[in-house]
Amino acid sequence: MNILASDRLPKSDYQVQAVRTFRLKNGQPFAIVGHNLDQGLVTDLWFGNFETEENFRQVGSYVCDMLRTGEYRYWLADMRHLTQSFYCSEDWLADDVFPSAISAGLERKAMVLPPNRNLPSGFDSYGSASNAIRKITDHRVSAFENIDQAYGWLLGEETQAMTG
Repeated sequence: MNILASDRLPKSDYQVQAVRTFRLKNGQPFAIVGHNLDQGLVTDLWFGNFETEENFRQVGSYVCDMLRTGEYRYWLADMRHLTQSFYCSEDWLADDVFPSAISAGLERKAMVLPPNRNLPSGFDSYGSASNAIRKITDHRVSAFENIDQAYGWLLGEETQAMTG
């Protein structure tokens, strides 16, 4: 099954093969991890709510496991459709996931952020993503509002990332 991380086909012809779908107890998907082996790219695409911190962390851990295979250099996290904050996992991302990804050979990670809706911290996925990026403070991770720009930056095209 091919998945697109955009509502339209981006300029970059960004296509990945789905590897694993993560589901809530009721069967509803909350994240799909995919890859494009030719480009050394692993992706995680988020939908709505993931309900528990454990669910959120399962996806990050799975992506790290994929990176450890040595087949991937780039990671694209598409959070445009995420509607739940992950503030409880911000430190985990900065202190555990990102260092693990770097030691596995990650060269760049792009995060496509959801719209900034100025919601309270428990519901603010934009704020969580922005905070996590600020905690990482590494030039290898950048945030974008546009998937074409994120994809282009991952592959080395000249693209301006958002500032935190």
